[in-house]
Amino acid sequence: MKKISLFDQDLLVRDFVCSSSKDVLYPSDVSLRLYIKMTDCCNADCKFCANGTSKDFGEIDFKKLKFVIRYLLDKNILNGISITGGEAMVNPTKLNALINLIFDIDDGLEVCISTNGHNLRNFAYFDQVNKLESIHISRHHYDDVVNKEIFLSDKIADRDDILYLQERLDDKKIININTMVMRDYINSLPEIKKMLDFVGDIGIYKNGFVSLMKCNDYAREQFINFNDIFNNLDDSFFMGHHFYARSYCECCDGLYLTKNNKLVEFYARMVKECSPSYTNQLVYTSDNKVKDGFNGKVLYK
Repeated sequence: MKKISLFDQDLLVRDFVCSSSKDVLYPSDVSLRLYIKMTDCCNADCKFCANGTSKDFGEIDFKKLKFVIRYLLDKNILNGISITGGEAMVNPTKLNALINLIFDIDDGLEVCISTNGHNLRNFAYFDQVNKLESIHISRHHYDDVVNKEIFLSDKIADRDDILYLQERLDDKKIININTMVMRDYINSLPEIKKMLDFVGDIGIYKNGFVSLMKCNDYAREQFINFNDIFNNLDDSFFMGHHFYARSYCECCDGLYLTKNNKLVEFYARMVKECSPSYTNQLVYTSDNKVKDGFNGKVLYK
């Protein structure tokens, strides 16, 4: 790990890239991602959620956020921005303004958004939606009814909402689907294939499968190690890589040929340590603080 100074505080930060060996890491320049929490409010009530609150702390201070982004760019350590929540699309007008702010600062920044699909169709009318690197839609089942059951909400994207947005995007690879593997839902290779067939049929190119973080009793009960599924693939799959980051996390990726002969990229990921001993990411909170990770100390307020 490397020690750097941010906001007059010393931090141990990640200075390596993952490798295909559990015991080998390759050194790299310090490169951190900034997560911006639009709000801690959410329209859903997922039982496995790691978000500790569902509170509206007020408005993000765009002037302060602009300073933070420029500060990190001047330090030459910012590798991209992810916008999240709560639910990032609770206020589409504010999110559109935030995206414009980021691209006004640096038109080349890689910007991703995570959403459960609330107000999803609004993305089609954002000023700079086609500059986004990705829109990650959380979708935990191929059946609309079951998916809403998992979210405990009707106000999330269904199949038609995803199709509506996909048809209006210039870059058809912007949308990614993120799926939690859980014992009661997507829990086996046949279920993985049904999910990938669904994704391929609506014209989406990538589907990620994520093991739950063991943040509460429900998540611990529903937890599945993704290796229990992805180490036993059939000939519909082409496995690409398997990567490790010490004991922090691991992932794999590859391609799947759907039953309708469409290729879908897949990846699977598992975070093993929710609070590593080093800084892996920075977070700009919904109450206008910069933190060392989602559960870390406040660096700037």
